[in-house]
Amino acid sequence: MEENLPQKADQELAEKKQELAEKKDDKPKRFVEKGRDVVFDNKTRLYWLKKDSWQDKGKFVNWHEAVEFAERKNNRKTGGFDDWRLPNIDEATSLFDENFEVPGKGGTSLHFDPIFPEGAFKTGWIAGDTSTRRPRFDYSEGKVVSAEEYSFGSVRACRKDLVVRHQSAPRRK
Repeated sequence: MEENLPQKADQELAEKKQELAEKKDDKPKRFVEKGRDVVFDNKTRLYWLKKDSWQDKGKFVNWHEAVEFAERKNNRKTGGFDDWRLPNIDEATSLFDENFEVPGKGGTSLHFDPIFPEGAFKTGWIAGDTSTRRPRFDYSEGKVVSAEEYSFGSVRACRKDLVVRHQSAPRRK
């Protein structure tokens, strides 16, 4: 029986080291799931659809269909919201993080937080108008590219968190 004591002590020590390693990462997470369909970014205060349109519908969309995709999410009040839209350049860029590698459609490496599911398309339409060419963000290369508006792609819609200021009591006259 005494022969098992060192082995048990080693196991307990290993378990304590594991607990300490887990506690070390106690800082608040940047991205947090808010229900089945939505991820919240604590840094930018943006809500993002967890899946891009490719993952959601299983088909590519052109720029006009990307706008319609966001409108359909509004009509359905996805995540409880009705103000989904295409992200602007800064918002789309804010998701890019070279520290992460998530497998995308076709095995492409995408660079955003793994809270977003695997299998997204590498480019996402973003808001903007330059005649018949529209901007997209490439999550594999980390850059904005311009494409013909009827090219195939995907979109990950977003919405801005409402700023709630402390309400004061109404003034008496």
